[in-house]
Amino acid sequence: LFVVSTYSTPPKQLITVTYILYTAATRTMTPIPTIDLSGSSEELEIVMNLREACTHVGFFYLEGHSIPQSLLDQVLAKSQVLFSLPIDQKISLSDSTLQRGYTRFEEETLDPINQQCRGDTKEGYYIGNEVDVKNMDTAKLRGPNVWPSTEKCNMTDEECNQFRKIMEEYRLEATKVCMNLLPYFAMAVESDDRQLFDDFFKDPSTFVRLLHYSSEPSSPEEGIFACGAHSDYGMITLLLTDGNPGLQVRLNNENWIDIPPRKGAFVVNIGDM
Repeated sequence: LFVVSTYSTPPKQLITVTYILYTAATRTMTPIPTIDLSGSSEELEIVMNLREACTHVGFFYLEGHSIPQSLLDQVLAKSQVLFSLPIDQKISLSDSTLQRGYTRFEEETLDPINQQCRGDTKEGYYIGNEVDVKNMDTAKLRGPNVWPSTEKCNMTDEECNQFRKIMEEYRLEATKVCMNLLPYFAMAVESDDRQLFDDFFKDPSTFVRLLHYSSEPSSPEEGIFACGAHSDYGMITLLLTDGNPGLQVRLNNENWIDIPPRKGAFVVNIGDM
């Protein structure tokens, strides 16, 4: 399965939060399936719909995931505060060795074949497992995160502490959601062992990626994209978006479809693993 996603530029600036590690009741006019883990769906129905999503689309909406809307709202709000900082302050919050902290507009080029002039018109902020310097492993991108501080940006101590607290809480909660999905993936491949994949994720590498897309219109003819076409590495991506549209998915028939934002739901992307 080859999964591709891209962002066209919406009318307003778009902020997304990406987390890396048929509806249970099918909705009409839904471009991708919806899976609900709230308990309203039978287990077999979830498994069948997950198998359908993974083999035909590669994406699905996830509802009933147990992360409160208040936390999701805080993550998006704190992301907006961070990206509103002056560019020189954002640049000071980066670690290119571990791929942590801030990345500039056009620093990444996810589709180099079609983006030969400019990189993605987005900026980002990457947060991973918090590992102290003594146990740092640059080959596995494991080490300390870069956090906003009063020495590097014009955020108060309280704002810096709140940013870290919310992002760390979100990463832990998102990890739980991904781990809760693993048994369904095992059953979807018709295994009798619900813990089929558990050993591979005893100490997973997990990343939160805050992404802010420019309001500049994309121009495929000129090779300008908010985010070039790509497939995600890893196993599972949880994508949280604000209310702005822009996400597109390419189907097996080569057609691109829009994936409308849905408040409180994740768009789940099956990664290359």
